Amino acid sequence: MPNVGFCGGSEVRDLGSASDMEVFFKGVDLACSRLALDDDSGLLIDRLYRRYLRLEELAPTAALIGSVRDILTTIPADAIEWKAMGWKPDCTRLDLSLPTVADVLGRHLKGVENLIRNAEAFNERFKTYQPVMTIISDLPRFVKDETRPLANYDALEGEPMWLR
Repeated sequence: MPNVGFCGGSEVRDLGSASDMEVFFKGVDLACSRLALDDDSGLLIDRLYRRYLRLEELAPTAALIGSVRDILTTIPADAIEWKAMGWKPDCTRLDLSLPTVADVLGRHLKGVENLIRNAEAFNERFKTYQPVMTIISDLPRFVKDETRPLANYDALEGEPMWLR
C-alpha cells in the first residue's frame, strides 16, 4: 500500500498509508456532521480529499480544520469503531491508544495546518502558488502526480488520484 500525505508550497508531508488517510477523512466527515456548515463544508470533504485547495480557499480551510479539531477533541478514541472507518492494523501509523480522536488524527490535522501556512508563505515570497493537496508521497509516483495538470484534478469524479 502506498504512503500518502499532503503537499503544498515547498513541502511534502508523508503521513502514512492510504487507509490511514481514509480514516482521517472519515474523522473529518464525522466532525463536519456535528458542525453547522456553510459553503465552506466542501473544502475538506471534496477539495482536499479529491482535488486541491485553491489559494483563496486556504484561510477558510484553516478555520474549518480548527473547528474539526475542536469537535474531534470531544470524542474519546475508544468510542470509535476504527475498523469500520477503514483502519487496517497491518499498515498503520495511527496510535489508537491516545485519548481522543483529535489526538489519534493529530499528525494529519497538524499536517494540513502546516501545509496551508507553507503554501501561503511560498506564495507570498515567490508569487507562485503551489496547491495544497492530498498525494501519494512515495517516489516516483509523487513526481508523476506533482506534474499532473490541475485541470485533471478539476475534472476528477469518483476516487481521488491517491487511491488509484
